[in-house]
Amino acid sequence: MSEMKAHSRSPFPAGMFDDKVFLVTGAGRGMGKLLAQRLAALGGHVGACDVLAERAERTARDIASTGGSAIGLTADVSHESDVARMVATMLSRWGRIDVLVNAAGSYGAAYRVTHETPVEEWDSVFASNVRGSFLCAKTVLPHMAAAGNGRIINFASNAGRSVSPLLGCSYTAAKAAVIGMTRHLSREYARHGVLVNTIAPGPVVGERVSELLGDDGENADLNTQIPIGRLAEPADIVDVVIFMASDASRYMTGAILDVSGGLILA
Repeated sequence: MSEMKAHSRSPFPAGMFDDKVFLVTGAGRGMGKLLAQRLAALGGHVGACDVLAERAERTARDIASTGGSAIGLTADVSHESDVARMVATMLSRWGRIDVLVNAAGSYGAAYRVTHETPVEEWDSVFASNVRGSFLCAKTVLPHMAAAGNGRIINFASNAGRSVSPLLGCSYTAAKAAVIGMTRHLSREYARHGVLVNTIAPGPVVGERVSELLGDDGENADLNTQIPIGRLAEPADIVDVVIFMASDASRYMTGAILDVSGGLILA
């Protein structure tokens, strides 16, 4: 069996998320889409959010085609009105949101030095990664607190834990801010039954890294920095998010889980 096929198998039991309601941002492609599909396959109802309507709707259609429950949601998560509308749609459809996964986030050019970074890039990266995660959390938290339970899973990065070997200062700073936000929210809302954690992935095989690196030589150079010797497959990250959303993580809050193949060593 190939490595890709081995990593694509789900280690989780069918039905583990029966009737749980999930909001996943950045679900229009790549890792976010795979996560949305896996959550639905495990019995969850999924709001699949993307900034582009066609991508969000395609994810929802793909889930529905395999018997899953999903709706496509179009939102720029850096706009408060978009987020409010998205959450209202979820509540109207399912009455609650059990788990929010803040997976949306943009990035700038590869290997750009700080003094050549346009301020527009800085603002854009912070808007999607930090402001977006804040607005989504801010909007769902009153509903989770009123219900007495909920999960928020934020996407940081190895960049936020150290520095990025690929992306610039804007990305490193934004992902560090996401970690700080996680710590604050976890302390503030634990007494309401809301658990807030962060996953910090290393580089992942897929469209994003391909766009940034281009040729195989640079990809091979990145591999040499990772003790396990390869970039993550999307399923390597998605499976950890599923664990964080499950009851198995019931005594975790404020945690940062490094899933980077040893790129970040505790």
